[in-house]
Amino acid sequence: MLETLRERLLSVQQDFTSGLKTLSDKSREVKVKNKPRTVPYLPKYSAGLELLSRYEDTWAALHRRAKECARAGELVDSEVVMLSAHWEKKQTSLLELQQQLQQLPGLIADLESMTANLTHLEASFEEVENHLLNLEDLCGQCELERYKHMQSQQLENYKKNKRKELETFKAELDVEHTQKVLEMEQAQQMKLKERQKFFEEAFQQDMEQYLSTGYLQIAERREPMGSMSSMEVNVDMLEQMDLMDISDQEALDVFLNSGGEDNTALSPVLGKGPKPTALKMPVPGGCPQGGWSSQGVHVPVLSHQVWSPPSLASEWTKETLAAAGLSFSDAHCSTQIPPES
Repeated sequence: MLETLRERLLSVQQDFTSGLKTLSDKSREVKVKNKPRTVPYLPKYSAGLELLSRYEDTWAALHRRAKECARAGELVDSEVVMLSAHWEKKQTSLLELQQQLQQLPGLIADLESMTANLTHLEASFEEVENHLLNLEDLCGQCELERYKHMQSQQLENYKKNKRKELETFKAELDVEHTQKVLEMEQAQQMKLKERQKFFEEAFQQDMEQYLSTGYLQIAERREPMGSMSSMEVNVDMLEQMDLMDISDQEALDVFLNSGGEDNTALSPVLGKGPKPTALKMPVPGGCPQGGWSSQGVHVPVLSHQVWSPPSLASEWTKETLAAAGLSFSDAHCSTQIPPES
């Protein structure tokens, strides 16, 4: 586009210079022709007419060419204006680019500082993330401790409630046990009193028989005073029976030998036989502080019944036992019964 514009400008310039040159040449020719006219001559009107027509044609051509040049100049001016505006914009852009290029080192320095700041921020973010993780762990531990504390409190409350319930249940069981024990003791005391009464009567009869005859005969002729079912010895009591260590065997022999001859004559059932076996049978609630012991009373056994003397609590009973050679002690209530011959 610039090349075409340049060509047009050069063509217009050449045309304009050629026109001016032709005009100047013609003016010179007219002057040269007018100078040698010293001799008057007659005017030639046809030559002037030709000259005027030639000038008119020339000026018409010049005018036409001038108009064309003006139009071309207007086109060139419009294009030049457009190119000027365009290049002004380009210049502005170039100036801005130059300014930006001048600012490029500062921009690079800023980018380097920003990169360093980003690296520092990255390290800071990692540190903050680690602290947040630690905080989350601490929050979890705190929550766990809070939950453990709550559970321990619930456990303590549960223990307290169960302990109270256990104490209440124990108290109820103690009261119930105490009541049952009292009832059992009362029933046992009734049975023991009944047995004691029965054995006291039997013992008095046996003592009277022994004092009168000198020997005892325990036979089935004597029926118990009362129901034997109510006087049966408790199984637990019978299990506590064991053989007594015969430490007073000599005293027993002396007591037996003192009236052995008379008793032998009166009681043909008794004779030489094996040594008597000592039995120890506790009687609960009968003997005071344990019971009473015998010093060797030979009792002929006519049946398999075991004679169990009752407890004695009266002074008359003590005197009777002392007269019969029996003593009152803190040991178990026991008597020596010889086996069957």
